[in-house]
Amino acid sequence: MPQTTPQRPTTRALLGTMALVVFVTIYVFAASSLALMVLPTAGHVAEFIFYAIAGLAWVPVAGLIIKWMYAR
Repeated sequence: MPQTTPQRPTTRALLGTMALVVFVTIYVFAASSLALMVLPTAGHVAEFIFYAIAGLAWVPVAGLIIKWMYAR
């Protein structure tokens, strides 16, 4: 059995992880603030649409960050 050395995390992975945490934290507060401003007067359908969009809108940005993290 060949011996392998454990891979060390790269600086890019560390920066990407920190960027993801910061982005998601800011996104949560921004989406929550927007929901508090808009949704109290909206109907149930508007709430559903808002939460569907807000729940998925962060995924492309996170995907780009992850793609950058593991680019060689």
